[in-house]
Amino acid sequence: MYANTHYVNYYYPVYDHSFIRQNRYNSSIDNILKAILNGISSEASAIDFYTRLAKAAATSEQRQAIEHALEDEKIHLRTFTQLYQTLTGKKPVYQTKITRFRNFQEGLRIAYEQELEAYETYRDNYLSTQDPMIRDAFFRAMTDEIEHALRFSHVLNKK
Repeated sequence: MYANTHYVNYYYPVYDHSFIRQNRYNSSIDNILKAILNGISSEASAIDFYTRLAKAAATSEQRQAIEHALEDEKIHLRTFTQLYQTLTGKKPVYQTKITRFRNFQEGLRIAYEQELEAYETYRDNYLSTQDPMIRDAFFRAMTDEIEHALRFSHVLNKK
């Protein structure tokens, strides 16, 4: 019945707190940890921004687009936080940036631009490591960010 079926075992490494000491690419790991910490800060900032932007939405379609992105950003924040804690054994310390906007259209334009920037950053981070667990986190964030940009573009261009 399953004669032609091939199974592939995927290996996701489990790290203890000595990961950084064990890794022979410490400068590369320092860069990855900075990238993860920047991701945490960016996602926390986006959560604050999108929470306020959703309240400014005039239609349910606008609100749904923002709320969809908001839920994804919460997942990214959890993922990056767990990854950082797994790699370092420490809770991340970060600051959030407050994004100001005068009205929904301006806020959505800013959100669109930030999503494109986040996509490029996560793409570069994804390409900078071979570790599957770290790559998976950046890949998920990268693909979600471009999806958010597309959704925001659709709402912006709707007449």
